[in-house]
Amino acid sequence: MEHKCPWCGGDLPENASFCPHCAKFVRPRKEAAVPSPRRKQVLLGLLILAVVIALGTGLWLVFSPKTYDGYGEVHYGDYQVLLSQGADRFTPSPTVSVQGEPEGQYRMPARLFVNSSDGQDASEAFLEEVGTVSAAFIGQEDSPSPMVCSQPAYNSGVPECPLISLIDYTGESGTAELVWTFQMKNGDTIHLRQTYEIIPIPVYDYYPEEYPMDTSEELQALIDSIGAQFGNDEAIINLHLPPVTYEDGIMLQDQSMNLYGSTDADGNRTTFTGPVQVLTHYGAITYFYDMDFVGDGSGNGLSGSASFRATNCTFTGWDTGVLAYGTSWANVIGCSFRYNRIGFRFDSSGEYANHSMFNDNQFIGNDVGVQLDNVPTDVKLNFQGSVFQGNQMSIDNRCSQPTDLSQATLN
Repeated sequence: MEHKCPWCGGDLPENASFCPHCAKFVRPRKEAAVPSPRRKQVLLGLLILAVVIALGTGLWLVFSPKTYDGYGEVHYGDYQVLLSQGADRFTPSPTVSVQGEPEGQYRMPARLFVNSSDGQDASEAFLEEVGTVSAAFIGQEDSPSPMVCSQPAYNSGVPECPLISLIDYTGESGTAELVWTFQMKNGDTIHLRQTYEIIPIPVYDYYPEEYPMDTSEELQALIDSIGAQFGNDEAIINLHLPPVTYEDGIMLQDQSMNLYGSTDADGNRTTFTGPVQVLTHYGAITYFYDMDFVGDGSGNGLSGSASFRATNCTFTGWDTGVLAYGTSWANVIGCSFRYNRIGFRFDSSGEYANHSMFNDNQFIGNDVGVQLDNVPTDVKLNFQGSVFQGNQMSIDNRCSQPTDLSQATLN
């Protein structure tokens, strides 16, 4: 193809840069691109956007609601928030293991404590920051007897705790997780957890059809052999007594047991005319049900230095019908005390109370219905539904023990 010089019109060689005739440059010039400020603006905008996003993310992480989760305790700001099995406000209980009789029904409190960083009670300040609090069990879908909890609330029976939840269970409840959930006013959430493990206690029943227990000597021999066999093991021992009269007393000193009286077709009940003593060192309570204690005006019908309880029993003609001494805590419920010098007497220096109710008893014709010399703890003794009639003195409260007689009858 022929090329001409744009300046002089002379013929140009192929790919020539200069005209050989006029020596002028014949290639077209390209104008250099002028730097555009728009690209810089876009880059600057993207940089600012990245900074804003990073700053916003940081602020969101700092100020957005948070979730705290822990077993036994959670540290929330300056607060130590914990659940305890006992009265120790500084020791959390992530796991609670207790024993229970398979068919027994039990209740215990889950206790909340809140401490500041310097070890002071911070309950009031913490609860001011709480919007709502709830409690529920999870993970017991396969339990034959699921545990149940009450919603957290203050309970005057456990005044050291700002909130407690009452746990109801049986010996067959198994294992489950209790979760307290605190919804804080600032949007935070606290999950405070405890694992509850209920261990069934083995139960052994002894019946008169299978073991000799018609006399005091036979019954004492059986009690001693059981004590030697179990030796304070964790076991429930139930003795089902025939409706006979035991003319001599018995003593329980190696193993806590439950004694169940019975009644025959003629109305004769299991009866002791000799003293019954509870001297066990093991912490379990010894129970007496549905039997009579008939004295000759001297001695103690039922006494113990260890914890015991009598239900639906009668005590007639004793120097003291029921006596708690040593470190014992004793309860009488639905019992009758007639014509004793003292019906029921507390003279114990122990430090433990297991039950505050002394309800539905009858104290009739005694010199003193109830005598309180020394009572472990200052728990209020509640005589709801009890009747005091014809006693020379209904209650001789020598130690000024708190009592509730508001629903008792005193004549």
